[in-house]
Amino acid sequence: MSKYPEDEFDRTDGLGLPAGVHRTPRSAWSKTAPFLVVVVLCAALAVAAVYVLSRTPGSPLDQSSASPSASAPVEDPAAEDPAAQDPAAEDPVAEDPAAEDPAAEDPAADPETPAEPEAPVADTSVAVRVLNATGRSGAAAGAADTLSGAGWSDVSADNYTGDRLNASVVWYQSEDLADEAQAVADLLGIPASQVTLVPELRGPLSVILAG
Repeated sequence: MSKYPEDEFDRTDGLGLPAGVHRTPRSAWSKTAPFLVVVVLCAALAVAAVYVLSRTPGSPLDQSSASPSASAPVEDPAAEDPAAQDPAAEDPVAEDPAAEDPAAEDPAADPETPAEPEAPVADTSVAVRVLNATGRSGAAAGAADTLSGAGWSDVSADNYTGDRLNASVVWYQSEDLADEAQAVADLLGIPASQVTLVPELRGPLSVILAG
């Protein structure tokens, strides 16, 4: 027996219609389905509106979507060009001219450097007289032996009879004997200041030992 009171839907009057249809209990799905449909439609409309606005030029959504590209960092041309970052990497290292020219490292190797003049060679065949004015016996003979040992071939020893001298000297008779006179003075340790030209000299060279 129905728990609902009888109404007009229960009276079919023999028309063959089902009775009490409105009283059939409804399921939970049939109750919530309309709400779910409304929610889905609203979500679809919201997505469509956002899409349309984002595609519309000048809209706030269009500006916000374009801002990432506008704020993208500007590329530095120097970062793509290694030579612009380091100018020294493009220029070769300057070469040292001295490294290419061996003559610049060693001045002695320069072929244009003038050689030192050779000492003049004395003529050891020139006659040399050694005179003793020291008062010591054998002084002239000892000096003569020194000259002979150095290659002088015409050397004689004797005593000096002239004026008194304060220092040993070497006298030579002519300008062409200056080299020989200096060579004799060097062998006997007589200073160059005591080598003197004496045109009146009896022989080519004379050594007078004094002191």
